[in-house]
Amino acid sequence: MTTQTPFETDKDGNVITNPVTGWTSSTIAEIATILAIHYAPTPEALESGESKSIQFVLTPKQCLELAARLTTLANTILGQPPPTKPAN
Repeated sequence: MTTQTPFETDKDGNVITNPVTGWTSSTIAEIATILAIHYAPTPEALESGESKSIQFVLTPKQCLELAARLTTLANTILGQPPPTKPAN
């Protein structure tokens, strides 16, 4: 039985990664957000400053969910407790 990873892998099963070199974001007609993630496609490109990008359109809800997830992951790496939710 083969298990699948939710991440793209190469022929050897290693997760393919591309270093993020920046991002750009804006709103679209005040109903969505466009997010361009800039990345280096190869180690050589990272050294030379070459960059590619991929663009996403997100709803406000998706933006908040992505921000919360990234914040949780960053806090875990930094050894900080997750943010507490305000009491109602």
